[in-house]
Amino acid sequence: MVIKRYQVIFLTFLLLPISAFAADNQCLDKTCVDVFTQDNQLIITAQKGAGKPVSASKKSVVKPKPVVKPKPVIPKPIAPKPVVPKPKVATKPVPKPTVKPVRKVATKPATVSLSDRLIKLLPVGDINFQPESDGLVNVPVYFWTQTPQHFSAVVPILDLVVYVNLHSTFTWSFGDGSFYTTTNQGGPYPLGLITHTYRKNSNYPVGLKVVWRGSWSVNGVTTPISGEAITQSVSRQISIVNAVGRFTQ
Repeated sequence: MVIKRYQVIFLTFLLLPISAFAADNQCLDKTCVDVFTQDNQLIITAQKGAGKPVSASKKSVVKPKPVVKPKPVIPKPIAPKPVVPKPKVATKPVPKPTVKPVRKVATKPATVSLSDRLIKLLPVGDINFQPESDGLVNVPVYFWTQTPQHFSAVVPILDLVVYVNLHSTFTWSFGDGSFYTTTNQGGPYPLGLITHTYRKNSNYPVGLKVVWRGSWSVNGVTTPISGEAITQSVSRQISIVNAVGRFTQ
């Protein structure tokens, strides 16, 4: 049996922008999230701080207050002396210096850019059949897989939680040119719903293709996963022999 396994890759990039987001991404509170498929893998991306910075407030100008000049005071002459005193020259008041307004320079708020990129692992398909060895010609063989029909994951990324929901479709290849597509996992005798009868004795390569499709949601908004469906393929040999007749007394 040959099983293609997929490894989980967790990559976190800080202070680096994500090159591109798909058209169906969701942006909440300046955090953009997208879930898509690429190279037969499920990828979840998030970017925070990508929005435009808030514009600065208008500059305020302080107007100077007008300077009021005081009126000159003329002193009265001294009466007891016969000599008429000379009037004192009125001094001009010294005006207060004008205070120039200080202009505040509006500063732009700093924006922090964060990004995460996750590759999520899916269950690997398998093949089971009954009888497990030496099936008989013209006798049904029961097939099934333990690969689940549904796959759900809760992925926290940055400051959000992403819910991923996938469903699987199974396509069986029985090795003699016959195919069967279903969403049922099948099962062993006697309740299994996937059977196949071989007409000749031989070794047959049995193949199973599992196709995953689905959607994702964040904060109650559900979006289909963009990109091609994720496909897994496994195979296994089955031996079919002729039934041997025996005479009994």
